[in-house]
Amino acid sequence: MFARIVALLLGLIGSILGLVLIGFGLIGAIGGARTPEQFIGSASTFPLGVLLLELGLASAWFAWLRARGMTARSMTLPPWWACAAAFLIAVLLGWGALRLGWWWAFLPVATVATFAPIVATGRLGLPWGDGRPSWGRILPAFAWGALVTPVVAITLQLLGALGAIGAAALGYSLGDQRSLNTLLNIVRQLQGRTLTDGQTAALTQIVVKQPIVLLLGAFILVFIGPVTEELGKFGAALLFSRTRADRPERDSTLTIFLIGLASGLGFAATENIFYAAQSGSTGWTGLIFTRAVTPIMHGTASALFALGWAHQRRNPQGWGLLRGAAMAIGLHGVWNLSAGMLIVSLLFIGSRGTAAGLAVLLTILVFATLAALAIGSIVTLLRLRRILAAETAAEVSVPASPLVVSSASSLAAFSAVPIPVTVLPPGAATSAPRSDY
Repeated sequence: MFARIVALLLGLIGSILGLVLIGFGLIGAIGGARTPEQFIGSASTFPLGVLLLELGLASAWFAWLRARGMTARSMTLPPWWACAAAFLIAVLLGWGALRLGWWWAFLPVATVATFAPIVATGRLGLPWGDGRPSWGRILPAFAWGALVTPVVAITLQLLGALGAIGAAALGYSLGDQRSLNTLLNIVRQLQGRTLTDGQTAALTQIVVKQPIVLLLGAFILVFIGPVTEELGKFGAALLFSRTRADRPERDSTLTIFLIGLASGLGFAATENIFYAAQSGSTGWTGLIFTRAVTPIMHGTASALFALGWAHQRRNPQGWGLLRGAAMAIGLHGVWNLSAGMLIVSLLFIGSRGTAAGLAVLLTILVFATLAALAIGSIVTLLRLRRILAAETAAEVSVPASPLVVSSASSLAAFSAVPIPVTVLPPGAATSAPRSDY
């Protein structure tokens, strides 16, 4: 009873806060977003308010269902192609609304453009048929990824990067105060907008004279960022998955996998909201297109981490958790490295001579790498949903047993992601069947 009351109160609070943020977004848009500050305020608070409103209403609804002894329905999502079509239409309408100054029309379609890739990625990882968990089992993980993980990740990133940034700033202050001032001014003025020619030239000179800028940026981007964000998203699998072997309601591997996927998609939703808001009215269209693929990376990485946790719980003597963590952080790190190299290459494209040619070549290679990572992530999600759905169906049709072994056929089908997939052997001893509801 206490848990139901808390869920109901949190749902009501979230709904009220969501309505307040939506109102702030509309009020801030009265000026037509003529300044970057207006755009950031409106384009971030409105979709964030919609997110909180939906999560709050869902939490209150599930609490009401439990109070009446009812269960939530199994998860269902629209087809990915319908989400892709909605995304393209929303981006086109958003571009037109910005050009016409129709701010009242831009905010709703921009919200659809932000959330459509999230839903499409979720559909890629959700199998058809039986075995899917209920909404009540998955939405808490999504809320964790959207609301808690950003706070945890930012805090850990600040602590982890503090020493490196302090050392770099000290080096600048001792070596070249003018370079330090130039760099700080660029950072203050950028705020997600395009660099001017003068800023690009100044930043290029700093990078050439002080390679530590690249090393510092790579350390934060490739190591600290992925580690802190993946650990934060993994918290959903620890908190919301049922992995105790002595309990009859133990989650299937598919459910734990989807919990991880939901946490990653929640984080991607919040991240894309603020990235899109920082882009400004002139850069929104291009940025919302480029950020549309990041949910694939975030969702796949956190799903792999959660899958490793599921296998670790079933085989405590194995290396499932370490393998899942390594693949999640590795995928995230390579993705961030490619994105960072893209930013660096674009800085040098405006130069002349050999540097410009190398920058163009690097840009092409980086785009190819990001495309390969995105396609590989999609293939991984499709393979995993098929394998795990088949495993769940086998667990439902064959009585459960404490004995769990690796399946060679599953490993062969899942060669791209070498985590052992477990199935129950035929003729296993009888015990209470599992339930995802």
